[in-house]
Amino acid sequence: MISGLSALSVQKLYNRNFNQENASEFGDLLSRAQTRTGSAKQFLENLSPEELALVQKAHGLVDKINVSGLSAEGAQNLLSQPDGTGLVDPNNDGIVEVGIARTIHFPPVNSPQYVKDAWEKATEGLSMFDKATMELSMHFQIYGVNIDGLPTKPPLPPERQWSQAGIQALMENAWSNWEFRVNMEGMTDYNRQMQNVYKAFESELQSHWTSGVTVSPHAPVTYVDNPAYQKQTDKSENETAENQTHSSSLIDNINQLLIDARLGIDRKKLEELDDKMKEVENDDSLTPEQKQVKLQALQLQKERMLEEAQKRAVEEEKRKATLNVIQKAGETLSELDIKHKINQRGLL
Repeated sequence: MISGLSALSVQKLYNRNFNQENASEFGDLLSRAQTRTGSAKQFLENLSPEELALVQKAHGLVDKINVSGLSAEGAQNLLSQPDGTGLVDPNNDGIVEVGIARTIHFPPVNSPQYVKDAWEKATEGLSMFDKATMELSMHFQIYGVNIDGLPTKPPLPPERQWSQAGIQALMENAWSNWEFRVNMEGMTDYNRQMQNVYKAFESELQSHWTSGVTVSPHAPVTYVDNPAYQKQTDKSENETAENQTHSSSLIDNINQLLIDARLGIDRKKLEELDDKMKEVENDDSLTPEQKQVKLQALQLQKERMLEEAQKRAVEEEKRKATLNVIQKAGETLSELDIKHKINQRGLL
């Protein structure tokens, strides 16, 4: 055991090509930081170039540390352990600055330990790629998509966000998002995995709570209005789905095209993003940190597309609610005519 460092921190340092001497030096540096009298930024300003390089390497940062360009949050988190212990998020935006790097954490560093433990249990056994994408998706449930570094949803104070009622609202929103994804994409492997993680997360939270509000477990939702979803569900439940007729498959594809067009979804772009994410995951030339940054950037693009589509879906439902019977019948006839033309022209 190296003084001042947890076993996990030591392992992460070794993964970043530290030897025992380097790890001990970094542990000593953090111990000194704990007894400092000034700010984190002042402490870093007094380090030698060699010590700053050690801090840079310990956190897997690409660029050299320019202390004058650091925020108070970025400076403080440079003096945290590599295992994440001691990270701070004073503005509660869910984005943790480490140096000038901005990283997304779920559960956020301001959440209670029992929430973090529940998430670790729920995601146990997932690959780094799968866990990172799950965490990014959950982050969006709380903060929305970050635009120019700012969340699109005002974050709640931690004591409200992580109360039982706050977590219940979070999970209801997460399940709503999951249902929308399944409606758009079908029961993909990722969506099935997301369902399993959400169920496990709720179960772990329920085991912690002994009274008050509880989160109700969610069962799979069947979408009778979306043949593309029903086809995927039947396939997961029955391997004889290969016997489906060509005619049925064609109708499914036409319906999916209409849904995509109505909501402005670029299906090809979504598939390209999925392919790029797989390429990053399988790229052995990248370090785990580099993979995580690239994967998060790609997942961010996908989440933005789906969030915009979800907003359009809500607006579409509001619009339909204002139509009279004749207008609704007219739209239905128009869709039937479009389906017939697509089928006749052999566009699929």
